[in-house]
Amino acid sequence: MLMKCLVVYYSRGGKTAKVAGAIAGELGCEVCDISKGAPDVSGVDLLVVGSGTYGGNPGPSLSEFLQSIPESVGGKAAVFATSAGPKPKSLPKMSSALEKKGYKVVSSFDCRGQFLVVNRGHPDEKDLENARAFARDLKNK
Repeated sequence: MLMKCLVVYYSRGGKTAKVAGAIAGELGCEVCDISKGAPDVSGVDLLVVGSGTYGGNPGPSLSEFLQSIPESVGGKAAVFATSAGPKPKSLPKMSSALEKKGYKVVSSFDCRGQFLVVNRGHPDEKDLENARAFARDLKNK
């Protein structure tokens, strides 16, 4: 049975968009920039949500989206984030919001993203390959 996936992200500077594209490309699914409008998540078997990290939080429009999605019964989700530092605080916040809506969060991924002069060039090709590996692993969950 084919799994219907959707990748939804917020990216202020384009770094998280690169990661979202790598994940969606590997999953063979649609990718949606939340700043251009909220997608319909009905019928989605796996919802993958990602954001840059802004003061320890996901982007505001992504947070609003997570609060507005309908309750899920048995839906699966995964989260990803880019950040200037390790262990972005936005990951557990996105996971918690999804779990409150009934999703089972099956995996998470993070990588460095460029912020001003920190992490120049990230996400780089190694980061994007790690994002693709994360997506391949999601197919088995």
